[in-house]
Amino acid sequence: MNLLIRGGLLALAAICLPACNSVTADSIETFNRALSGKVNEIPVAQIRAVTADSLLIKAAGAEALYVKLSSDGRRVNWYGLTEEVQTSHGRITQLLGFKSDALIPLVADDPFATGLMQVADGTQVLRHVDYPLNYQTGLEQYATYYRGPVENVQILDRVESHQRIDEVIRMPQLNYEAINYYWLDVQSGHVRRSIQHLSPEMPALDITLTRLPPAGDAP
Repeated sequence: MNLLIRGGLLALAAICLPACNSVTADSIETFNRALSGKVNEIPVAQIRAVTADSLLIKAAGAEALYVKLSSDGRRVNWYGLTEEVQTSHGRITQLLGFKSDALIPLVADDPFATGLMQVADGTQVLRHVDYPLNYQTGLEQYATYYRGPVENVQILDRVESHQRIDEVIRMPQLNYEAINYYWLDVQSGHVRRSIQHLSPEMPALDITLTRLPPAGDAP
C-alpha cells in the first residue's frame, strides 16, 4: 500500500477516535500482531459503548473493532488505525494495511447483491482476486452456495437464531479450497456474523456486525 493511502487511513482514524472512544485503538496492532502469536480481547461492554456502526473481527486470537465511516449504498468502508476493511452486502471485498492485502470484488448478479437469503443450492459464481503485495492479479475464485439450517449463533454476549449459508470457495491456481459461513438475520437478510477465508496466507476471519442497520441501509 502506498504512503498516500496509508497516510489517509491514519488521518481518518485520528478523526474517528474522539467520536468513537478509545476502543478503536485496539486495532493499532491487531492482525499483524496476531500472526506473530500475540493476542488481545475487547470486552463486550466496550464494544457496545461505541456509538458508530462497527465490525468486530477476530483472527488467530486477536480481536479488532473497525468503525464505519463511509458507504455508497453497496460498499461499506470500515476503518481501524492502520487497516481498512471494505464489505459489500456482508462479504469482504477489500483489505488494506494487512500483511496480505486483498481485492475480491463482487460480480454482476452476485448472490450477495441479489440477496443471499434467496440463493439456490448449487449456485456458482466466478470472481477474480488480486493479492497486490504478492504481485498476483486476476486469480480465479469459484464460489458455490448451499443453504444450511437455521441455527443458534453467538452474537457478542447473546445467542440468536440465524439462517446459515455456506460458501465453498476454490482457487485452482493456488490449489486452495475453503468453506465460508454466513449467518443471516431471518427478518432483514443482513449478514450478522460470518467466518471468511480470504487467502491461503491469512487465518480465517470471524466477523460480527455489532448492530443491525436500519431498514434499507447497507450492512
